[in-house]
Amino acid sequence: MQRNIVSKSLVLAASLLAVGYTNMSCRSTGGMSGRDISTNDNQTTMITPPHDEQAAISTVSLGGTSGEEIKRMMAGYVPALNENLGDIAMVETYDEGLIVTMNKGNIFNVDSYMINEEAKGDLLRVAYSLKQMPNTFVVVNGHTDATGSKEYNENLSKKRAIQVANYLKGAGIEEKRLLVDGYGEKIPKYSNKSYTGRNKNRRVDFIIVADNNIRENVINTGSIR
Repeated sequence: MQRNIVSKSLVLAASLLAVGYTNMSCRSTGGMSGRDISTNDNQTTMITPPHDEQAAISTVSLGGTSGEEIKRMMAGYVPALNENLGDIAMVETYDEGLIVTMNKGNIFNVDSYMINEEAKGDLLRVAYSLKQMPNTFVVVNGHTDATGSKEYNENLSKKRAIQVANYLKGAGIEEKRLLVDGYGEKIPKYSNKSYTGRNKNRRVDFIIVADNNIRENVINTGSIR
């Protein structure tokens, strides 16, 4: 049996404290709650979520000249990510990190954290991309639609993140790179008023940031290498 990936609040804190940074804090910034349930399948408009994941990246960003070096390194990964994942995910650069948002709603069924068989191929493609960028931490963020209570959805989203992180581990991603968090229903990418929108909101996103070796090199030498 695979050992579950430990919560990011424990692992990333220990990792980044080595170079003077605290853990990524993913507190809600308020805004849309996502509780706009209906059965009208015509309402699938993409919506703008609160930027909790962006705030998480900013929490561990170095800033200054060191931060600019890391930004250049992370930006260099974007073309290959888009080539491999462009039809199944959106890649966003923000500050000194990347956010990869899965845009296909085939990962989880309602009220389930088991990965659908048809989604495993997409996650293998994610794993392939992550292998091409080894000097990074990867935070797997679980999400839900807005059915059920907020507390239940938050717990469910964490289980989804753990399940996906363990799948990536089984696909060859080192466990020390993998961290997890759950946002519940707080960051819907699509309206929860439609079946299609709710399906797409049952997803995982990935925050990718430079690891400690990169940070230490930049701090000590002023460059990535």
